[in-house]
Amino acid sequence: MRRPIRRRGWQAAILGCIAIAASLACTRSPGETAPPAARMPGTLQITVFGLSRHGLAIAVETPSGALYFVDTGDKLGDSDTGKDTLAPFLRARGVDAIDGIVISHPHHDHFEGAAYLLKHFEVATFVDAGAEGALVDTEYLDLRKRAQKRAKGYRVVHAGDTLPWDPALEVTVLAPPIGGVRSSDDDRLNDNSVVLRIQHGDNVFLLPGDLEHEGSESLLATVPAETLRSTVLVAPHHGFFDEARFVDAVHPRTVVVSCLANYTNKKPRSPGDLAKRVFGAVGAEVYVTAEHGSVTVTSDGVRCAVRSQQEPR
Repeated sequence: MRRPIRRRGWQAAILGCIAIAASLACTRSPGETAPPAARMPGTLQITVFGLSRHGLAIAVETPSGALYFVDTGDKLGDSDTGKDTLAPFLRARGVDAIDGIVISHPHHDHFEGAAYLLKHFEVATFVDAGAEGALVDTEYLDLRKRAQKRAKGYRVVHAGDTLPWDPALEVTVLAPPIGGVRSSDDDRLNDNSVVLRIQHGDNVFLLPGDLEHEGSESLLATVPAETLRSTVLVAPHHGFFDEARFVDAVHPRTVVVSCLANYTNKKPRSPGDLAKRVFGAVGAEVYVTAEHGSVTVTSDGVRCAVRSQQEPR
């Protein structure tokens, strides 16, 4: 049985009285944690956090009030996504127990914030794809061992598995397949990201981690196009992605890109601009955390409302 999230009574009452507002923007500096966005009972709310460094962290608040994280950002020196962004988000909601953490793949910008959460909060389940081998950093192996001791449950998932997050949701693992995706060493961990499909009524959310060419081709070969079609997509690999066949198959209405404004050592330098071109070509509205800050999408099962932390400059 899932342990119910505990909230301080006065905070729960305040949050329950705030109405959902589409496209509400706050003028806040990049990296500053947004105040709690209201989640009306019965809605699904997914927040892609605006981070001060490259990384990805997503909160999933289910219709019944459970809370999960998919990826948790990075840690550098005294700066820690888990401590500086995710923990304040939880405390602002009066939450002291996390229903689960999913790590899409063992790259530092996706998993390092989880250590703080495991130390300071109760965590019911820890989920990953069980990656092993020379490409997996020992720091991640240590984190997984810690999770197996501290979390109440640890689970390895592959394509075809489901996650029992909420009776109102269908949460399906689309990738990686058992046996993995064949890819170069440089791309293998990305291409074997855990890909989650979350369906709430008519709305479908696709969370593909850092999927690249081989990973997206594997999905196209094994998953029906109608299953990939999504209402909301978190852009693969922080927007460094332009696989036209995948974009056409998913055909999202809304795309959220977690990235920095510019990368001096990468091409393209602005993945946000690339995502606007690539996904804009299929009619998607594109939100970029470097411009919008944290982006929250709320689903009532029929419609979606998008709320950003700040107005693009």
